Amino acid sequence: MIKGIITFSFNLNQKETGEIEPEFRPIQSQFLAEDVDENYYKQLVVENDIFAMYYQHTTGLSGVSVEHSNFFNGRLKETPYQIMSYFKQVSDGSQYLTFSIFELDDEIEIYNDIIKDMGYRLGDIFEKFSEARKAKQLELITNLQIRLKNELKYSIFQIERLSNLTNLQKIALIYNNELRLYILEVLRKFPISSTELRREIQQIKPDANLDILLHPFIELNLVRRDWIEGERNKETGIIKNQGEYLFLVKDVMFARVPNEKLLNHLKETKNELYDIYNREVIKYFTKYDPFEESTKNTQKIASMFLNPDIYDFFVLMRNNFYAKDKIPKIFSEFAVTDVLINDLKEIEVLTEISDNDDRKWLLLLTDIKPMVIFPEFMLPKIRAFYKQNSNKGKLQYQIAKKAYDLLELTYPEKMEF
Repeated sequence: MIKGIITFSFNLNQKETGEIEPEFRPIQSQFLAEDVDENYYKQLVVENDIFAMYYQHTTGLSGVSVEHSNFFNGRLKETPYQIMSYFKQVSDGSQYLTFSIFELDDEIEIYNDIIKDMGYRLGDIFEKFSEARKAKQLELITNLQIRLKNELKYSIFQIERLSNLTNLQKIALIYNNELRLYILEVLRKFPISSTELRREIQQIKPDANLDILLHPFIELNLVRRDWIEGERNKETGIIKNQGEYLFLVKDVMFARVPNEKLLNHLKETKNELYDIYNREVIKYFTKYDPFEESTKNTQKIASMFLNPDIYDFFVLMRNNFYAKDKIPKIFSEFAVTDVLINDLKEIEVLTEISDNDDRKWLLLLTDIKPMVIFPEFMLPKIRAFYKQNSNKGKLQYQIAKKAYDLLELTYPEKMEF
């Protein structure tokens, strides 16, 4: 969970002697905990880490009058937290740094869009803040401080919304991440040791954390972790290949289904939209095959489900339909409604139809449901593996038997959504 967001300005503090004492001065802070004071940030991040992150942002930056901004994700060295930081150098050379601080086990990548949107808005505030300080406009500085405080508070609110994921959004975590998709493809072939899988994913991304990547798989009961005893060498007594293995016991994918609840409601109320909407639905599902959904579309759906505004709107539209000019104000103040609607229409989740008076209405063309699949396709793979490797020792037998046992054990388990 996020601990807080702190903004700093970088000041050189040149003395009359010419000596410079650089410092980062906090401008505004917001914390998740409400019972802390403004100095709480000192428990989260120390000066050495602030300067270390500053150097990460400014390495290679040429000129103090060049407007520049960038982002950085990393782990703090002197406190047990990780950060997503944003650096901004405005046109007059003034420099600002924003730290969003998270627990070590947080999967901060899912907050990238929120942090980047916040950064772009803060960049505008920092520019105006520097101009106001130079002109000594105290009233404007006060107003900008209030605006900055509200921006930080809003971003923490958005991050909190995204922290409490539904099971549908946890599936989105899998399909919205290249490493998780890689893990899924590996486990669809055969069980693998945690050590070997960790080595493979770290070849793709050196700082990848396997335990964090496995979170949604474990929470959804798609993957089981179990211990393999390994093989004892008869001559040396040393046990080899002992360790934790990962087994896929359920597979899952997104599937589109008709919004039957809405169809029935329109039909029962004899709504004039029913015939048009029903034709749209039939037209789409006549050619739809869930197993032929493009990876690109699946990833777009997953990405949208991890956007709090889009997900809330999608859930709302499951049970309702609205005139385009009367959409409920459920979005955050920074959501662009037209863009959101167009994105959902582009991947055929939402449709727009007109009534007899040419008034435009928005309805859910396709509901999105998780399709849980028992991985029966793995059974012949396990048999073939055992037959091909039965003469290479007991380890292969141990893995094959454990895979069969876990599939049998978990077969009756149901996943709730």
